[in-house]
Amino acid sequence: MADQQQGQAQAQAQQQERMQAPFPQPPPFYKHFTPDNLAHLRKLRKEAGVSTHQPDLSTQDQPHHDIDIFSLPTELRYLIPPPPPPTTSDFLAFGLSRSLSAPSQTLAELNIESLLPPGAELNPGPHLISLARSHLATFLLLVGNLSQNPAEGWEATTKDLEVLVANMHEAINRYRPHQARETLIGMMEERVERMREEVERVREAKSKVRELLEVGLSGPSDGGEGGEAMDVDTDAPGRSKTMDTQQEKERRARQMAAWAAIEDVMNSTE
Repeated sequence: MADQQQGQAQAQAQQQERMQAPFPQPPPFYKHFTPDNLAHLRKLRKEAGVSTHQPDLSTQDQPHHDIDIFSLPTELRYLIPPPPPPTTSDFLAFGLSRSLSAPSQTLAELNIESLLPPGAELNPGPHLISLARSHLATFLLLVGNLSQNPAEGWEATTKDLEVLVANMHEAINRYRPHQARETLIGMMEERVERMREEVERVREAKSKVRELLEVGLSGPSDGGEGGEAMDVDTDAPGRSKTMDTQQEKERRARQMAAWAAIEDVMNSTE
């Protein structure tokens, strides 16, 4: 009895602590994921002939054999992950089973009066405007009836509102193919625009590289800088050799600067 009261007191204290915490605490079973428990689970799986590797998520529809969870101690049961959810199109919403592959029900299947003219080529725009106006007028009529006699006169008007809303949804759904086409067109236009911008950047980079190759890597003209002829004293071989060395250094410096500029251009286009 004392142990039970102590356990209840601890549970209440933990609940009070969780309520006062600024952020929600993780589930308490995370404390069981200790190295000793994980090693113990691997040992038990190995003894039971069960693979210790995680199952492949791409084959989650196939059953995976794992150790019996009820044969494990309590502290190890939390280490067994739950089975993956089925990869079907069925799902539960508000307690009802629904399917993504099921086609949408028509107004006739829902036993709702259709206020739209038949035909697949219907332009729903004008009909949506008309239905919206009728919806507003019917709603004002409902408000007026409820203000005069709240007990009566609202069932028929509410039914009319339901019919109007259902027909508005039907008209909106007829825009879905058009919406899908326009969305695809917009995505393709954005992709084409990005490709054009990329091609333009490549062309600009190509032009810059060509200019650098023509200007930066070209050697000095025969007439020297400015197009003027350079007189070389053939009787002074040391002086001529010094000038040749200086020109070679300048040419190499221009080459290094050109290659550095080319590298900057290539990096800017990536």
